[in-house]
Amino acid sequence: MTSDFPTPAAPDGGAESAAVLDGNAAAGEFAGILAGDPTNVSVRCGSCGVAQAFGQLQAYMGGPGTVLRCRECAAMVARVARTPRGTWLDISGSSSWLFSPTPGLA
Repeated sequence: MTSDFPTPAAPDGGAESAAVLDGNAAAGEFAGILAGDPTNVSVRCGSCGVAQAFGQLQAYMGGPGTVLRCRECAAMVARVARTPRGTWLDISGSSSWLFSPTPGLA
């Protein structure tokens, strides 16, 4: 990727740590990209392998983009940023995203 994408927030207690929320806080930002409700998604961390609900991820929203980190190992799982060039989505820190079927749809 290019330098247009912001650097992920650091989980080391820096200034970003005050903005740590659960993944539900980032659901709106990701819903616009995924065209659906991300709170029905299970995300597997590419670093430690733990599967967790989207809402259990740690959300860092105080910077120029939104960063989601694993609740177990604090590795960056996903990030999204809107820039003048477009919207950047990076899910390279995850190994899979499982989208549960919507009830009532076959």
